[in-house]
Amino acid sequence: MTPSEIQSVMYSTIQPYDVIGAVLQQEIVLYCGRLIGTSPEMFRGILKIRVGWVLEAIRLYLALFPGEVRAGAPLESLSPYRLRSLLQSVLTVSDWADAQGLTPLQRRQLEGCLCRVPKNFYIHVWDILLRTPKGIIFHGESIPAMPTLVNMSRSELSFALLVEGALVRAQSAARRQLCVELLCVVATILRRNPELCLQQPLDLDRLLHDAHYTYAKDSGVSEVNEPLASAPPAVSVGYLARAVVNSVLQAAAASDLAPAAHDSCLVT
Repeated sequence: MTPSEIQSVMYSTIQPYDVIGAVLQQEIVLYCGRLIGTSPEMFRGILKIRVGWVLEAIRLYLALFPGEVRAGAPLESLSPYRLRSLLQSVLTVSDWADAQGLTPLQRRQLEGCLCRVPKNFYIHVWDILLRTPKGIIFHGESIPAMPTLVNMSRSELSFALLVEGALVRAQSAARRQLCVELLCVVATILRRNPELCLQQPLDLDRLLHDAHYTYAKDSGVSEVNEPLASAPPAVSVGYLARAVVNSVLQAAAASDLAPAAHDSCLVT
């Protein structure tokens, strides 16, 4: 894109509602550009910089640490130096989350805003798709196995962008991060059980609902606000795995699993 085209995009999408907001987003873009040049490790696992979500992460950070700025001060009133410092803080959340006592929910919210994923995540999703002929359902929309597996390659950027674009449709940043965790669990189960081939679509919404329900029942908490998002990863992974295994067993009982060489499903 030419400079004039970039300016047109930024101001045509933001300016009618908030001119200052457009300028603020320009600052974030510039700071990200500088940080990528000096500290590229801050952006590990982030496929696409979504400026609006980055600003949401900064707002969440200020809600968690209100003493960082003058009470009631909007982002637009902060100095360029302070804004850049806040950007660095949210980009490095994985480095300081434990030391600052972030809860699992708070960390998922911040990481989910950035849509940060583990190493080789998109390759793992490709491997899941190979074993799920009817595709993966993200928030009501499907990534079909065909023609995706024919038209794209395992490490192709366009495939990673397809998956990332589906993830950002999540209702909340924390739910987005749980989807990432769930897909990692599914990939692990399929890798350890090479005989499994899921003949039904992998519906992430249904699996998350089942995991939330089971966790709420075991913990005696309300199921309303997605309680599993507040659980430590060591706990959440167990409930996500249970939801996946139960789904596999139900499919096997209905003869929807092929082939079924073993009666057990290895999780650990």
